[in-house]
Amino acid sequence: MKNVLLTTFCFLVIGTFANVGDTTIVTSHINTNLNSPPSNDDLWVTFPNTKTWSKIIMKFTLGCGTPNCSGWDYTVNTSLGKKTGFLDSTIASIDTVAHDTVWNKFDQVKYNEVGRLITPYGTYMAQQSNGFNKQWTHPYYYDLTDYAGMLKDSVSVRIHYDGWTDAFSGKVEFIMIEGNPSRTVLQVNELYNQYINYSDGPSFESVATAKTIAIPTGTTTAKLNLIMTGHGSTGEFTPYNYHIKVNGVEVVSRLLWKGDCGINAISPQGGTWIFNRANWCPGEKINVFELDLSSYITAGQTASIDLDMDDFVLASGETAGYGIASYLICYGSQKNNDVAMEEIIAPSSDKPYLHFNPICSNPIVSIKNIGKNNLTACDIAYWVKGGNKCYYQWQGQLKPFQTARVVLPSFDWSGMDTSDRQFFAEVSWPNGVTDEFSANNLLYAKFNLPPLVDSVFVINLKTNNHPEENKYLIRNENGDTVLFKTGLPVSKTVLDTVSLQPGCYTFDFYDYDAQWEGGDGLSWWLNTQQGLESSGNLAFRRFNNTVIKIFTPDFGSNIHYEFTVGNLLGSFDPKAPCTEPIHTGILSTNEVQFSVYPNPATSSFFLKAGTTMNNAKVTLFDLVGNVLINKKLSILNSVPHEVKTDSIPTGTYFVEVEYQGQRSVQKITIIR
Repeated sequence: MKNVLLTTFCFLVIGTFANVGDTTIVTSHINTNLNSPPSNDDLWVTFPNTKTWSKIIMKFTLGCGTPNCSGWDYTVNTSLGKKTGFLDSTIASIDTVAHDTVWNKFDQVKYNEVGRLITPYGTYMAQQSNGFNKQWTHPYYYDLTDYAGMLKDSVSVRIHYDGWTDAFSGKVEFIMIEGNPSRTVLQVNELYNQYINYSDGPSFESVATAKTIAIPTGTTTAKLNLIMTGHGSTGEFTPYNYHIKVNGVEVVSRLLWKGDCGINAISPQGGTWIFNRANWCPGEKINVFELDLSSYITAGQTASIDLDMDDFVLASGETAGYGIASYLICYGSQKNNDVAMEEIIAPSSDKPYLHFNPICSNPIVSIKNIGKNNLTACDIAYWVKGGNKCYYQWQGQLKPFQTARVVLPSFDWSGMDTSDRQFFAEVSWPNGVTDEFSANNLLYAKFNLPPLVDSVFVINLKTNNHPEENKYLIRNENGDTVLFKTGLPVSKTVLDTVSLQPGCYTFDFYDYDAQWEGGDGLSWWLNTQQGLESSGNLAFRRFNNTVIKIFTPDFGSNIHYEFTVGNLLGSFDPKAPCTEPIHTGILSTNEVQFSVYPNPATSSFFLKAGTTMNNAKVTLFDLVGNVLINKKLSILNSVPHEVKTDSIPTGTYFVEVEYQGQRSVQKITIIR
């Protein structure tokens, strides 16, 4: 077993993981060439079958294969295969004289898609130009915790490459973190796993028929996972809604569209990478729609679940089709109040977040509501290794399984460990009560320092013939605008002298072309090829014309560049310390009421409750759910009950008390 800290997720982050328990890494494909025509690469691997996992992350690393990265965007699906217990066969040979047929017999395997990505237009990787080379790789992270039941014993891992040129390679790793998950999965039912051609609404409905699922006894909540992308000339470039019906009643209607392809982490690319598409961008993973269906299902009964599309008419010669993989997941238990730190977007050195990094100003994180209750508030603590914590109290409205991107206030980077740069973010106090599951609260990410720029420099801009699409600004650490320019001249050189005081600054340059409904930068091959726009360029230069920074003119919608003046990040004067929010630590009134003290504890701590509880279940578990104490106790009204901790290592733990179907959790620290 390997005990590691992995460096994005989230608990998963995409590219970032918190301090965790023992971690097992199972690898299937290792830089396997993805061959054309469309093909499957299947490998059988063995997974542990006696462990429980608090988190399972599938990391898919895409790279250039043989001979090059392809210049086209193709779909790559990753699926898990299990033997069905039935045999299948093919004809090996036929003896026409003896009238005898020889059959190849083999186990029938059922595959379930669990991850999808679209390859980038890899022209520049193949050409070894624009900052790319043939050694280019890019990681994609998928949370497979709910599919733990499939990842036991012998599993066939399939990469399906939908391309028509031999181009890319794939590496698949399963990062399995020991502990108890935040919720118990009772059943996973596949609803759809297919590509459906669209000619009209009724024809789509005749294939995407309603599925009847028996909801297991003991189900308390249920979620629908949907991976869905649109393809074909109309299906790819035209936004339409998908609809989910449960027992004939529409419960979800959502636009199948992704409108931010112009800020792709893999840029520039060849091809039409800036065009927005039906829930995908070239070079990005396909996000999963997680839809809470708890209110529409009943344990012990059946539920009819149906996927529909808007009814639209295809013009002559146009095509549309939708790749769909969908599952209904039923849970036997789910915490009421559970918030997760989903991912650290900035600061981070992980490749999926290249567009936003490096930074010196506002960290960006993503939080997720894992609880049954709607999430309306939580606390976020954040800091750098060696520095002091800062705090932010988020407020909003997140339904179960929904996420929110949070831009945190600027904070004090001083004290940073410059030899081991790590940023930490921890979420807690969902809805003002103690978080009922702590293993998903804390993440960290490694990060790079932003550049140190001269205090006086020149923004050297050569506009193209459509400068009305452009504007740029510089903001300081507090978000105040210190420079803003719009109304730029046509096809002219603009020299803008900038003088800045020591501190942290953010430079943003924007482009928006209404024709493409997105940004096309200062220069883009299709515009110049068709005579739609001329080419411009942009750089930061010194007065002697030496280069500070040259920006690629093919940047899509936005250039985001953060830098410091006067000092490197972390070397400025310390700021006033942040004030930690105060909470009572009391759960809602329908929960078990108890307290633990002293806190921190040494060789023992005491439990005290407001009412007598006979045979209450008391559990002490660590940050990843490993149980260290599990016993039945009788706790008398207002009489403290001592719990010995002599054999418990120093660290942070959680005490859970369960009595008459109610439960609550308190945090405790043990020191020596």
